[in-house]
Formats: sequence, structure tokens, C-alpha cells
Amino acid sequence: MQGAILNVNGIITDLDRQQFAAWQKVAMYEYGMGLPGKLAKDFKGLSREEALDKVLARFNTSAEGDERQELLDEQDKFYGQVLADLSEDDLVPGIKKLIIALYDHYVKLAINDPAGHADEITKQLKLDEFVDVAGSKNAAQPYQGLVEQLDVPATGCIALVTNQEDLQAANEARLVTVGVGDADQLQEADYQVSQVGDLRYQMLEKVWEDTNESK
Repeated sequence: MQGAILNVNGIITDLDRQQFAAWQKVAMYEYGMGLPGKLAKDFKGLSREEALDKVLARFNTSAEGDERQELLDEQDKFYGQVLADLSEDDLVPGIKKLIIALYDHYVKLAINDPAGHADEITKQLKLDEFVDVAGSKNAAQPYQGLVEQLDVPATGCIALVTNQEDLQAANEARLVTVGVGDADQLQEADYQVSQVGDLRYQMLEKVWEDTNESK
């Protein structure tokens, strides 16, 4: 195993909370009324486009074209402000130990963040010394882009993912995949665990070896 790609949300930290906090700021700024905290669970796992639709529905309004993009840009600005409060306390339990183990075994590490804040997040969480690539330069095929940026063969990489979209992209890039979380959503992964704390370096190495032997 020469490289590992980790999805930032759900693997390294929980960014759904920060995303929702940014949408709360948008709601207050645009509509004079915040979003109650009890709605946070309804925003979990949503794309920014899906979350915007939910906000607009909440206030019985709509937005198209430039207006819609302005709202997305505004949310991203607030999201960046919220990320400034991230600290090592926000790391998913067990992930720092795994990252250090990968680093100690000379496995190159890349962070995938579709929202485009990977570099900022890794610095806030004090992981930048262990990370070789923070964020893909290929928005259309992020995992393919990260493999190229790591400068390792796809067959030498393993990807840790938490949702179907990332799993599909990692599979299309021909990576060995480990799904973390919902077994039904991640059934096409090469291997599955229920939580990050179950992951060990030796496990990932064996999954990578066994999967490559069977392909």
C-alpha cells in the first residue's frame, strides 16, 4: 500500500455541524430568522445544493440562476468563518492514531473535501505535517485527481469513504475501497467497518493486499 485517500467529512472530522451552522447564518442574514438546532439532523449528509433547497423550502421561497449562486457563495463564506474554530478536539476518535500509523509506514496521504477547504481543515486540525495532498485539483473526478497528485499507481491506493457518491468515484478510479458507516449504502466497498475507531493500519494493509490478489 503506497497511498491512502481519506474523505474529510466523517473520517477525519464531522463537518455536517459546521455546514449547518453556516446555513443558520445564511437564514438569519437573508430572512431574519435562524434555523432551529433540531433541524440539524435533516441536513446531515446533504450536498450544498440539497441543503439550499431545504432552506428555501423552510422559508417558502425560491432562487434561480445568479441569486442561487449568491446564496451558495454566502454560505461558503460563513462556512469558512465557522471552520476557523476547528481544533484537534473535533477529530473523529481514533483517526489521529491511524494517520500517524500510515505516516510511520511511509504511506502517502491525501484528503478529499468536495467543498474545497481541505488545506484549511488539515491545518486547523494540526494534521498538515502528515498530509501530502489536501484537496483534489480535478473536481469532476476527485479521486483520480488525488491519485495523480500523490504520484502513486491507483492499484497502490486505498480510499476510506462514508457515502455512495465518494464510493462510486473511488471505485471508478480503481482504488481499493473501505466503507465506514452504513453497510447498506456502502455494500459495493471492498471492505466495511461501522466506525473509524475500528480501523487499524494492519487491517488496511491486509485489505489492500487481499483485494489486489483477487482482482
